[in-house]
Amino acid sequence: MWKRRIIYFLLFVFCTWLALATRLHKEYFHPLIVTYGGDIIWAGMFLFLLRIFFTKTTLWKLVLFNYLLGVADECSQLITAPWFVAIRQTKLGKLMLGVGFVWSDLICYAIGTLLAWVIVFFVEHYIFVSSNYKSEILNS
Repeated sequence: MWKRRIIYFLLFVFCTWLALATRLHKEYFHPLIVTYGGDIIWAGMFLFLLRIFFTKTTLWKLVLFNYLLGVADECSQLITAPWFVAIRQTKLGKLMLGVGFVWSDLICYAIGTLLAWVIVFFVEHYIFVSSNYKSEILNS
């Protein structure tokens, strides 16, 4: 189980770095990636984070929860309470919560969640199942 958590942690760290890179180093990315890439990667990043802690939860439940988390985050940008706006004005608040509701972000979260689902599915069904199968053959 710890091997999976390490893989998901590394994927989480890589996605965090890549999402920040699309925001901080725009000159290295295609304008389409600059506009939508960070939100797509953000959604995938959180699925990997969830999988670190919820390894026994069925994948479809985490995928659904991850997308709903993205939708809730996007809808939270409609909140105009002064204390919430103050949080969003900090660097971390801006990165985590965003600054304005955009409908296209909901599509980005769906794409990012689906891409991360494919990666998690591949890791769990092809890397670990095939390695467990190989070790069973070698041990018999």
